[in-house]
Amino acid sequence: MTGAARLPRTVRNPFRVPRPAIISFSGGRTSAFMLKHVVDAYGGRLPPDLAVVFANTGLERPETLEFVDVCSRAWRVDVIWVEYLWDAPHRTRVVDFASASRNGEPYSALIDRKGFVPNVSLRACSGTLKRDRIESYARHRLGLKRWHSVIGLRADEQRRVLRMRAMNCGSRTGAHAVLPLADAGVREADVLHWWKRQSFDLGIPSYAGNCTLCMLKGRAKLIRLIREDPTLADWWIEQEAKVANRTGPDGRACESMKRFRLGETYAELKAAALAHRDLFDDAEPASDGNATSDSFDCHCTD
Repeated sequence: MTGAARLPRTVRNPFRVPRPAIISFSGGRTSAFMLKHVVDAYGGRLPPDLAVVFANTGLERPETLEFVDVCSRAWRVDVIWVEYLWDAPHRTRVVDFASASRNGEPYSALIDRKGFVPNVSLRACSGTLKRDRIESYARHRLGLKRWHSVIGLRADEQRRVLRMRAMNCGSRTGAHAVLPLADAGVREADVLHWWKRQSFDLGIPSYAGNCTLCMLKGRAKLIRLIREDPTLADWWIEQEAKVANRTGPDGRACESMKRFRLGETYAELKAAALAHRDLFDDAEPASDGNATSDSFDCHCTD
């Protein structure tokens, strides 16, 4: 309009996410940072059509479960805990901090059902145990046909951000990803700086991650974690042993479905961790085809 004053555009708060929505809470620092900022954007209390869901595989570290519980109580947020269970309605059961699995039961049950262990290419742990359980809750418990899935990808995770936005173009699940951290330009340093000013924190060193010995971690970090607690490897060794004799339809061995990681079993990893320490074994091999960035929360975003 000629001669009229131009009013400034209203700047949208990226943490005031569109609704209805499901906040996927992984139990990590970045995810919790996102949750608190969304809560604050809504004046300290989430509206009823904005749910928070934590998908438990049974292999999250005890500190992670405690952190989810503390965040829920400190910020007055009702966090819904879900797990994979084949015999439950829609394969999803709702648990809580007290009743949540702590010995890998959902993950082990999935391996028993499928007859192979997940690996870098077939990440059923993220897909079936996390993403599908959250979507099942949204669809069947909340009755949603379409909703916004609020995911904690930061601005310094551009490859994953771009992949997530591209996936939305062909989404048929009803979930449309919303990435408030990326939209707000939040980086890992911002998250860590913020947590230093809080009255509580996740009691896990940054190299450890939420999942005990996630197959996507680099070998050096797995070696370090096993050295610190050799029993962590036992569950992973047991699962690989269960499928050691797996063969394909043609009767030939399916080596890729017997190991979580490329080229090395967890029994071999544990043996290496407990053997004589090599001068260079803390250096991450450049060609490790298993490892991804260790700075992200374990989450169903890929």
